[in-house]
Amino acid sequence: MWVITMKRKIYQDLLDWKNQNLKQSLLVKGARQVGKTYIIKEFGKQEFKHVLYLNFEDQLDLRKAFDDMPNPKEAVQTLQAFAITQNIFTIDGQETLIFLDEIQLCKRAYSLLKPLTETKRYRIIASGSLLGINLHGDYLDPGPTVKHLEMLPMDFEEFLWARRGESIDSVIQLIKQVAFQGEMIPLALHSTFNQDIKDYILVGGMPQVVHQFIQTNNLGEVFLAQEAIVSLYRSDIQQYQSSVDNKIKTLQCFDSIPHQFAKDNHRFIYSVVEEKKTARHFGNALDWLERTGNAQKCYHIDHFRGSLMNGKGTMFKLYMNDIGLLVSMLGKEYIYRIQNDELGLFKGALYEQLLAQMIMAKKEKLYYTRFSDYEIDFLMEYEGAIVPIECKSGGNTKSQSLQQYIKKFQPTLAWKISSNNINGENPIMLAIPHYLFALCSILELVKLHPLVKDLRSTKQ
Repeated sequence: MWVITMKRKIYQDLLDWKNQNLKQSLLVKGARQVGKTYIIKEFGKQEFKHVLYLNFEDQLDLRKAFDDMPNPKEAVQTLQAFAITQNIFTIDGQETLIFLDEIQLCKRAYSLLKPLTETKRYRIIASGSLLGINLHGDYLDPGPTVKHLEMLPMDFEEFLWARRGESIDSVIQLIKQVAFQGEMIPLALHSTFNQDIKDYILVGGMPQVVHQFIQTNNLGEVFLAQEAIVSLYRSDIQQYQSSVDNKIKTLQCFDSIPHQFAKDNHRFIYSVVEEKKTARHFGNALDWLERTGNAQKCYHIDHFRGSLMNGKGTMFKLYMNDIGLLVSMLGKEYIYRIQNDELGLFKGALYEQLLAQMIMAKKEKLYYTRFSDYEIDFLMEYEGAIVPIECKSGGNTKSQSLQQYIKKFQPTLAWKISSNNINGENPIMLAIPHYLFALCSILELVKLHPLVKDLRSTKQ
């Protein structure tokens, strides 16, 4: 029987941390159900002799013990005593990984990270799903002794690893090699990867959902798994938001996300959430969703003086952290529509969400812009230059907005992402399929560009 493995790119970050000195502990942040606990446990099992696992959500006795902890010395003794019950007789960092899960629920344990790390004796990873907040909605700051890592849902490449096995790497490298040679991707591979993109839209990148899809190949089971995660997010809002009023407003904003994309202009409009209401009425609701990792703002760029950050305006779009969860929030009927390519106008919005997730996976912030009657879906920066990106949902790749942007702002690079094969005939605008954009790093995408190739060959 084939065992489904969930290989994650963050594993290399964990390994890099282990191979460095003992000056820092590690804090892994991310939304619920993105796979933090699984990958950290797997890392501990592979790289250490022992894993001392504490979960402050389930182990209330340990949470209470830490809440009453007077000093770091007693914390060490408590960890040692608990380790003995797990048949672990040393918590020294050379042999044992100390894993403190859901640490946002125990402020005292959080505050003890700094002094415990400064002893340079222990290897500690802390993790939690709501680390952007605590029970009172305040920020938690562990200080410079703790290194931060952000974990997102599985990206498209990780989805392929789980679905096809790691042997897919050789096929991915073949596709890149063909693209770098300026040739079109072979039709059979192009069609297969386009289908994988379609499946990724339906399933998303939540490991539990991906596992269910691979194990059962049943979209009904996938939908139920997605619904359970969305329900968990709603439950978190009800449990952890600071007041009854804020709970209601945050739930309203969260549930409005699919409706924001059901209109021609995908900008987040508060009156869609509740008629005649403005940003002031909803207070910290959207910030709460961002800080928990459940959603991400994509800011409008008002001007191009300096970096994108300098031009950031107040208007924004709001994307879910995972496209599969967005599909489930749309409702059961959308699974059929996606499967049979009957989405109509909403298809463009869904592929925008897809591209937003791909950009976030590259650790980039989300920006867009409007000028005159045109809109550029996304903007990125590379070595000080702004790169416009237009997202197309299918094979119809007319790109009037992108052409007008190129005419007005004269960028050196522009990317048009669609389901069509790669096309580098335009000296400025590189057309590439969704899957290739997902599988390439930003540097690789730049190197694919025909103008960059011409400049490189001229210098040789």
